[in-house]
Amino acid sequence: MKNLLLVAALSLGFSAHAQLFVKPTDANTASYVFVNDTFIYVENDVELESNRSLTATTDNGIPNIVLRNNAQILQGEGTISKNNKGTGEISIYQEGTVNNFDYNVWGSPVGLSRVEGGGGFAEPARGEGNGPFAFKSTNTAAQVLFKPTSVTLSNPAFAIGGYDGNQNSGSLNIASYWIWAYKSGENYGDWIHISNTQILEPGYGFTMKGIADTDNTTISTEVGQPENNPGSSQRYDFRGRPNSGDIQIAVGPDKQTQVGNPYPSALDLNHFLIKNSRGESEPNSYAYSYTSPYSGEVINKTIDRKRVTTGVAYFWDSDPLVGSHYLVDYKGGYGTYSPMGVIDGDGIYVNATFLTYDITGESTGPADTDGTSLSYDRRFSPVGQGFMVTGATNQDMNGTVPEDITFSNEQRIFVREGDNSDFRSAQSSNNDIISAHGVANYYENIGDLRKPSHIKFYAGINDTYSREMSIAFLDEATDGYDTAMDAQTISEIASDVGFKIDGKSNYVINAVPKDEYQWIPLSIKASGPTEFKFAVHYTEAFEYNDVFLVDMETEAYHSILGEEVLMMLEDGIYDDRFFIRFTTSEAQEEEEETTEEETTDNTDVADQTVDIAVNEQDPFIEESVLESFTIIQNNINNQLEIYNPNNIVVEDVTLFDLSGKKIFNEINLGGQSEYTFTTRNLATGIYVVKFTTRDGLTKGRKISIVN
Repeated sequence: MKNLLLVAALSLGFSAHAQLFVKPTDANTASYVFVNDTFIYVENDVELESNRSLTATTDNGIPNIVLRNNAQILQGEGTISKNNKGTGEISIYQEGTVNNFDYNVWGSPVGLSRVEGGGGFAEPARGEGNGPFAFKSTNTAAQVLFKPTSVTLSNPAFAIGGYDGNQNSGSLNIASYWIWAYKSGENYGDWIHISNTQILEPGYGFTMKGIADTDNTTISTEVGQPENNPGSSQRYDFRGRPNSGDIQIAVGPDKQTQVGNPYPSALDLNHFLIKNSRGESEPNSYAYSYTSPYSGEVINKTIDRKRVTTGVAYFWDSDPLVGSHYLVDYKGGYGTYSPMGVIDGDGIYVNATFLTYDITGESTGPADTDGTSLSYDRRFSPVGQGFMVTGATNQDMNGTVPEDITFSNEQRIFVREGDNSDFRSAQSSNNDIISAHGVANYYENIGDLRKPSHIKFYAGINDTYSREMSIAFLDEATDGYDTAMDAQTISEIASDVGFKIDGKSNYVINAVPKDEYQWIPLSIKASGPTEFKFAVHYTEAFEYNDVFLVDMETEAYHSILGEEVLMMLEDGIYDDRFFIRFTTSEAQEEEEETTEEETTDNTDVADQTVDIAVNEQDPFIEESVLESFTIIQNNINNQLEIYNPNNIVVEDVTLFDLSGKKIFNEINLGGQSEYTFTTRNLATGIYVVKFTTRDGLTKGRKISIVN
């Protein structure tokens, strides 16, 4: 007879000090805590005594704590102890999202709890504290990956040779060749092979490819996906000692380390990123507050920050339809998440670059066959989620060595997957008010987190892939680099587009001050003749009227808000030619007040130069003059037509192609009411026409020539 504590709902105040100790009732009877669709909170440590090797075979192997249907464990800051102990284990599920050809990036929520010795499974792997991740199928005590067979029971997964995981003979067979880690690396050769022979300390992430076959075994508690694997969605049962407390991970300056959520709960990603990053001029602490849902009190908290990382997380994503293990065939990259410098709001995520998208943000590439865009909620990292971080250039020191990254229980929070928390594939969230209970925070409704004012736009490249980029408008941002706001990509490609910040040209998220008149520089890299297509596809609390791509060579402003702009560039790097702006006007400097005497003395001069003075000082009249012109490409008559109803004197008209090559330049055109220029011999394509008036006013317009 099993002794079962069923936790259907739990509302514990975080001020209580509690320990959780679970052991078999006797040699025949297992005891376990069952938690369904909620969380259990323990302030101090958890001690578990294994239910394995019981006389009653029906009870043998039942975990001490069973977490089902998004259930999680939160552990506190441990005024007595945070070190879990014992030979027992928890069981918590997570589903992969890929087939046997594709990777997920994982972080194990548990570590080994026992070793198989003379006393059977009675010997703990470590006396207390967190155990390592391992997958040594020659010894079932030395692994944490299992295949569920019922709500409470699972069979050990098997490590197999070769490259394709499968479900042969009803077993979960994992191709251990694809289990790799990355620690303070700089290039592809720095990957570390874990396979089925090495262990990995908690906090590090690991790659693992999925399973080829399906598994129709149904687990009745799992509402979202009852079957173990309906296809490219294998369920894994992580069994072992639950990780808890402070977990330290090293990352070198300007290097990448693959980490993973190490806890059997969701992770407040903004809290983690802000904790482990700090600008050189920023304070060593970050203060925030929240209202306790239990007492109604306002709780004031402080995070001690340290300069270890850039404050940005990178998530692997790839084309699931590439059925190959060869590196040359892979189509994928890293999406980029920035917390935008805050804990109480949402961050910004830009997609990995391997698909193409249209002006609405929907995928037009082959990897997304249902036509919807790939969109992920990265604000909270679910159980098992792995990601990359980059070390800061100038890290804080701990004596003679750099500080480590720190995971802590304060970052743990109960958030169900799909509620602002996606493992890899986006899941549908409902529209209900969803609260999030954390160890050191509480969010009344995570579906209504404050979002930064921002835009997102795509730079399509040769109709092959699109680079997604974002500009955020924040009062706290500067014109230079901002830690935990601005984000570089770690997946640069041959032809690419990025923001240029402090001399570096591969930023994909740029936080800027609120200034309508600013110029935001782009760096465009063309590997051979390259077609680029720009379009804004998303705005959030956007306060300006337009978004322009400015070509300084042609002095043309191209609106990319609500329309696509196409251009061709020859091989090269274009660092000072293209900018993003939000108006065609310049900021007006405040004019000094003039005395009555000065005004009288200059009356004659002012009268003689009235036209020039008006054009130089009044941008509204400048705009009125320019808007009086009409530019039309008449493809029936194969000619460019410019209408000038006010007979303003035009100095020149110039036509450029999108590479910036000058096609013609007609000068001294006078003040005619109409100008025509033949385009009969030009190739079909997009061109830019620019004209200049006698008063120095310039106007540019994109035209489409069809011959």
